Amino acid sequence: MINDAILNDMAADYAEEILREVREHGGEAYDLAHQYADRSQWVIYYSKAHQLCQNCDTQIGEEAVSDCGEPEGGWSYDGFACAIAYHEMCGRILCAIEAQQNAEAA
Repeated sequence: MINDAILNDMAADYAEEILREVREHGGEAYDLAHQYADRSQWVIYYSKAHQLCQNCDTQIGEEAVSDCGEPEGGWSYDGFACAIAYHEMCGRILCAIEAQQNAEAA
């Protein structure tokens, strides 16, 4: 089962991996955050995306989806859940990256 604490821990772990990868191999943390979110099991599997939407605060994901607008093919129940989950995951990863960078700079 997923909840906000687990999702935040996952995002922090991803952020740590991303920052290590950027230090060792270069690249952009922003781009990698999107890649990590895009391949997350909580985004690609409908049942897991629904669990995330049901059990976590999805404000970041909902705002991002509303800013993007409706896809060309229209919204489906499953597609909407995956879109919210993707943007929520990516937003949390980006926040965790910023927090870790600020901690390293301090």
